Amino acid sequence: MASQPGNKHTDKHPDSPSGKPPGWRAKLRAWWEGDAAGADDMADGQPYAAEAEPPPPDPEDTEPTIASWPPRRLAVVQTLFGEGFDKPGGEALIRQLTQPLGLNPNHSITELGCGMGAMTRLLAREGMWVDAWDSDAALVDTGLGLARKEGLKQRTNIRASSLDDIQFKRRSIDAVLSKEGLIGVQDKRLLLAKLRGALRPGGQLMFTDFLLTGSEESRVYEVWLEREPVKPHLLTLEGLQAELESLNYTVMFLEDVSQEYKAALLDAFSAYAAQIKLQGANADPIERDWAISEGEHWAIRLSAMDAGCIRLYRCFCRVND
Repeated sequence: MASQPGNKHTDKHPDSPSGKPPGWRAKLRAWWEGDAAGADDMADGQPYAAEAEPPPPDPEDTEPTIASWPPRRLAVVQTLFGEGFDKPGGEALIRQLTQPLGLNPNHSITELGCGMGAMTRLLAREGMWVDAWDSDAALVDTGLGLARKEGLKQRTNIRASSLDDIQFKRRSIDAVLSKEGLIGVQDKRLLLAKLRGALRPGGQLMFTDFLLTGSEESRVYEVWLEREPVKPHLLTLEGLQAELESLNYTVMFLEDVSQEYKAALLDAFSAYAAQIKLQGANADPIERDWAISEGEHWAIRLSAMDAGCIRLYRCFCRVND
């Protein structure tokens, strides 16, 4: 498509020698140095513009990456989102998933895509027994360590496995939960069918997941798809509704929660920026590079959400037979 006069995505950028909008890494470095506009730019919906050359890795540490979970990344995300959390929102957004279910220690509970196990541990602290799964062994190991630290190991069974490969015993589960943990599931209909067979009469399914809400041909979508560390497999809203209905789930609600997710993410980065500003010259430059790498990941995801390519939905279903 030919560029139009005044198009902010194609006109030359006045602050960039190349004429391109500054990349997220450049924006986040400016934010780190105290430019408040850098944090605001995380939510401006601008498409990501790659820099010509990434900064060289610090010789005292491994190069920042979101492709895996080395100790530095684990430490930075917990500084951002809270101890034991690898996703934004903290306990507040977890409660929005767990409270409507009326869970008690007599229920058999499963969490899918548990990450570091924050929701699993919250339920265990309330007396529940939880089976939890995640495809990333490093996150599972971290979750197990946190469960032991809190004295919750006996109530939490956290395991590493591809979510596409998990098998469930028929009519063995009362409630299934997932918080942004299904993005990499290749065959979501198959997983939903497995869960339908595993849920007992009166069983409940509560999850948040990203849905495709825009064109797959847009540049913003293509960049997001390329930069996600786990290859996303998305349903559309209509597709998810059709799958659930065909499997005889009773859908209680299916709602767009993108704005509260975005607010939680920006709050986390704003609080982190304030903390770094207080440290001043004492701020760790290696931590800075890891924080910038993490911020770039989340900024690209926000760009895709703000552009309408993807949205986060919360879904609550029941099984009546």
